[in-house]
Amino acid sequence: MELWCNDHCDLLRLRGTGADSVLAAVDERVGIRERATEGDSTLAVTGACLREAGGGGVEDVLAAHGCLLVPPLAYSDGEKHLRVLALDPTALTGVYHDLREDYDVTVADKREVSAPEPDVPAVAGPELTARQASVLRAAVEDGYYAFPRRTSTAALADRFDLARSTLEEHLRRAEGKLASAYAADR
Repeated sequence: MELWCNDHCDLLRLRGTGADSVLAAVDERVGIRERATEGDSTLAVTGACLREAGGGGVEDVLAAHGCLLVPPLAYSDGEKHLRVLALDPTALTGVYHDLREDYDVTVADKREVSAPEPDVPAVAGPELTARQASVLRAAVEDGYYAFPRRTSTAALADRFDLARSTLEEHLRRAEGKLASAYAADR
């Protein structure tokens, strides 16, 4: 299960056979506004924010140290998996020590991040270079992925003052990173 908090409600994505029992519990707690199921995957929009209905927990520890949760939260096999962003390493250390008082904590990965380039979106996902992100964004905005296409790689290459083959390489690498991230998430 994955959860994206949206202040007034949450978006849940559930996969597997236990979705109905989880959704019944969520419906009892805050309600289910909408639900769509395809195969073993279900998307649901809650009637209210689960966080507001529950209070306490990991989120309060993060807030006390000025750390941020990076959505989505993931739940599997009775465990909560989350990504935490702390710009101050001592805040992250404080979170770790405070959480260990009440929870079993495993750090799966820890890495230093630097400030993103201005035109590179600061979202979780594959790491695109600034050029890959710019080319991909322009391809989407100009209708390269529309059907029928509204632009060509030659036109995009002109826009960036690049050889067509160079632009296509940037685009293919960005598409490959996105496709790999998508496949790994399934």
